[in-house]
Formats: sequence, structure tokens, C-alpha cells
Amino acid sequence: MSHSTPARSVPTVQFAFGAAFTPLMSIPLRPGRGGRLAVSDLLPTPSGRFWVANAAQPALDIYSPDGEPLRSLDRRVTGLRRPVGLTSLYGRWIAALDGYMPAVAIFDEGGRVLRRFLLPELDRPVQVCNLCDRWLAVVGTGWGRGASRQVHLYTPTGEYVESLFGEPREGEAAGRAYMAAAGSAVYLGHSRTDSFAIYDVEARAVVAFPRLSGSPVRTVAREPTDCLRLTGLFAAACGPLIALYSPVARSRGHLYDLYALDGTPVSLGVPSLERIVAVEGPLFYSVRIEDGGGVTLSVWKVRFRPDGSRSQASRPGLRRGD
Repeated sequence: MSHSTPARSVPTVQFAFGAAFTPLMSIPLRPGRGGRLAVSDLLPTPSGRFWVANAAQPALDIYSPDGEPLRSLDRRVTGLRRPVGLTSLYGRWIAALDGYMPAVAIFDEGGRVLRRFLLPELDRPVQVCNLCDRWLAVVGTGWGRGASRQVHLYTPTGEYVESLFGEPREGEAAGRAYMAAAGSAVYLGHSRTDSFAIYDVEARAVVAFPRLSGSPVRTVAREPTDCLRLTGLFAAACGPLIALYSPVARSRGHLYDLYALDGTPVSLGVPSLERIVAVEGPLFYSVRIEDGGGVTLSVWKVRFRPDGSRSQASRPGLRRGD
């Protein structure tokens, strides 16, 4: 039987400009009946359970707060052929994204399907985010009305709203986009470009410049990095914005860049064996593949003061176990 372990022996990680991560607990996730676990996405729920989009099955796996497998929802239950993304809705429901047949399914915490709707405006969806419980933002290659756009907005009932962010120029189209949401702001990065776009959905009429539908409020440039590729983007409501980079070559390590929500750099090139997979309030959730192939979920609390004084970050950043 697995149990969560308080992470008291691991010190708080202090970054420059007042960003600090404190480890709260580590939870071994035991594979369920199928015996395989590959975390594509993870969502903590108000009951303390964890929903996991398991790319190895594929299925939606539900875990207890201690990491015990409770239930596995396969295609026969969900109607989803390849679940790739999860987000909360109204604080009590779970929205799951199908990466094979573009669709979203809404569940209650017990795993009952409440509704399901197709996404005809895009192809190959890869990520879904909740924007203020008013919209579901889905990342994927545009199709039809969403052609040449990367982010597509829907109401929680499945009504199409608009598509944002032009796709990279010809020759840069390989790779994929990553999105984070904080309030009504959408943050977008692409594994083949060297900038992040920030767009306020609430004020879209103000920033809708002719060159793009959903013109970015500002662009945050970063230096191109050889052999590293953007593989995740995460944001807490009060910051920071965290960009996850992984080596192109097979490797277990990652690097993180931290920004304030206005794009101001906070700390760059933070190494870690942990891969952040979810954000909920001030908590960040990361997974780590152990030597025996097991998966450990770690929970971190972040304190962020972008106006804090500059401090020296000695060997910074989530360096647990290396």
C-alpha cells in the first residue's frame, strides 16, 4: 500500500526576485490494472483525488490522495480514444480532451459523463485550459473556421467562439504549441519559435489588431537554445509563468525559465529531474520517473513576489534527488 510522504527533508528552493518553491509531499503513483503509467496530463480535484490522462493505456485513471489506483476509465466508458489533456470546470467537473478524434468530454468527480461535444474547427488537439469558467481554450492545428490558428475558444457547452494566434511561418511548422492560462490571460509558446505571446481574452476587442485574430498584447523574447525544446508552459494566478524545456536527445533532465506574468524574466535555466504537469492555485504538481520505472508525484507550494529584491540563487531549482 502506497502512502504520501511529507517532504520536510527537502529545503525550500529560493529563486531571484522573491520566487520560492516549498515541497509539501511526495506521492508514489502505482499503475492500475493495466500495469503501465505514462502521465500525459494530471488534474487534482477538490476531493483530493488525482485524475491522470494515461498515455500508456490510453485511459483516464483516478487515484486516491495517497496514490492508490481507484478506477480506470477506458474508451468504453468515456468515448475518448486518446485522452491527452485535463482541466477543471466550475470547480467540480473535469473536462478531458481527445487527441485522436477532436472532442471534449465533461465528467463529474465520480467519472460519470455529463456531456460530450466535437471540435470541428481543429485537428490533432493537444491541450485544453479553463478560462474563468467562461471558455475552454484548446490547442491544436486549425481546420475550417479555425484554419491557420493555434488556439480555439469554446463555451463549456461546446459552442465555437473564435480562434487565436497564427501558426508559425512555413518552415517553422514542425513541433507544437503550448498554452497556459491565468485568469482571462492566455500565454502561448511554440517549440519552434523563440517568443511567448500574451493575450487578454476579456479585452480582445481592444487588442484585435489586423495582423492577427487575437493580436498578442506583448511578446516575450528569449534566446534560442540549441538542443532544448519547449515542452510545457504553466502559470499560477499571481505568477510565476514557467516555461519547461527538455533536451531533444533522450534525457531525464529538464530546464525551467521563470517569468512574471508581464513577461519580466525572474530566473532562467533552472535544472531539475522533475517535470511539472499541473498547477492548481499556488500549488505546482510534478512527476519524476524513478530508476525502476515507477512514477512519483510531488506537490510544491509557490510564493511569488515579482517586485521582491534580487537574491542570489545558489544551485537553484527543484534539484531533488540528483
